Amino acid sequence: MSIEESKKAARLRKPTIATVAKHAGVAVSTVSRFLNGHYVSKDARARLAEVIEELGYVRSWTARNLSLGLRGCVGVVVDSIQDLWFTQLLAGIEEELSTRDTSLMLASLELSGRYDPRIVQQWIRERRVDGVILVKSQRRERALVHECVETNLPTVMVAPDESVSRAHVVRCDNRAAGAAVAQHLANLGHRRIAFAGGPEHSVDTRQRLAGLRDGLEERGIRLDPKRVSFLASYEADAGCQFASEILKAPFEFTALVTGNDAIALGFMRIAQQHGVRIPERISVVGFDDVPEGALLWPGLTTVAQPTREMGRAACQKLFEAISDPGEQQVLVYPVDLVVRESTAPPQR
Repeated sequence: MSIEESKKAARLRKPTIATVAKHAGVAVSTVSRFLNGHYVSKDARARLAEVIEELGYVRSWTARNLSLGLRGCVGVVVDSIQDLWFTQLLAGIEEELSTRDTSLMLASLELSGRYDPRIVQQWIRERRVDGVILVKSQRRERALVHECVETNLPTVMVAPDESVSRAHVVRCDNRAAGAAVAQHLANLGHRRIAFAGGPEHSVDTRQRLAGLRDGLEERGIRLDPKRVSFLASYEADAGCQFASEILKAPFEFTALVTGNDAIALGFMRIAQQHGVRIPERISVVGFDDVPEGALLWPGLTTVAQPTREMGRAACQKLFEAISDPGEQQVLVYPVDLVVRESTAPPQR
């Protein structure tokens, strides 16, 4: 059978890596190195590319993953996929996954309205995924994190609410964020400033508060401890509840810094319902720069994280950890202050 006849016959059936090697005149191991992005001579690369195109060879990723002991799937875990900030992060994760032959499994820990980690525990114990990205993990996720570490499952944590010592971490520079807000409000002339963060144990809340306090002190402004509040959650409902409590009596502060945009938007909704004008009576600042903050009036002044970029980075770091666990790394991303209509100089 001639070479042309052999190629024609090969096209009639699904070509294999051995078929590619035979027609390119190289070893199977050379084809494997080429497909996996390792070194192959320039001439061999050219021949392999030509043969693969001629034969219509399609790589079997299932076979490849099995040979490497992989599932070809990664998991992403979050409290709720309805989190405004999470949707942006997920877009970044999907962008990175689109460049790789790996699928995604998604789990909401509060899918049924109550905390239920059983699905994620099954992923870990049955090794259904090659690695996990834990988003905004809290104290209650300690057991999940411990299981990941103990089973050597590659893990990346995005904006964890606790300090982490045995997993890769991706977060923003919260202290710098707080300091940027302090500078903005001080430059506007605010001196009586309040803070309403998330839970007191939250790393994000503690760091943002520390940055705000330090930034104000540098400008000779004291953040009164009586004006510092910690809410039960980062949800908009918590901001609504805080506003309802504050508005029961006259309040003295002229600016409010919140733990995130959801709290800020919840607060603004109730405050405006009660006739409180924003920013004339009170300026409001959030964190995260969720799209909804720019759609309402007044638009919310906030601190923007490169959330989408952080999602891509978390995914990249997970694949690096799958290939080579290595030492724990912490990636800290810079932030930008986004000034909109919810902040203005205090009325005299």
